[in-house]
Amino acid sequence: MTNQNSASASERPTTAWRLWRRNGVIWAALLCLLFLSLGLAYVQMGLFTPTVGIVIAFIKASLVILLFMELASSKALIKLAALAGLIFVATLFALTLADVLARVGGQ
Repeated sequence: MTNQNSASASERPTTAWRLWRRNGVIWAALLCLLFLSLGLAYVQMGLFTPTVGIVIAFIKASLVILLFMELASSKALIKLAALAGLIFVATLFALTLADVLARVGGQ
């Protein structure tokens, strides 16, 4: 009985306030990254500007996937489905890039 009590004492119950606070912090971080990417879009950095924008977008997507969608603590099948979706989107981008490069090279 003491093992059961000590195990449940170490796990905190998830309250509504903790969920709102956690999601609020993530939302605030996403807003900060949004305004950072907006501000950096107007800074003249040459070819480095799109790279910074893509890095910030990757960070925002990672926050949403890992924390809002709780993919980090999900089951293996859900992680596999997310990976399959990521591979599918990457394939679509690769095919689009190949089409664009073929059209530019043909003209």
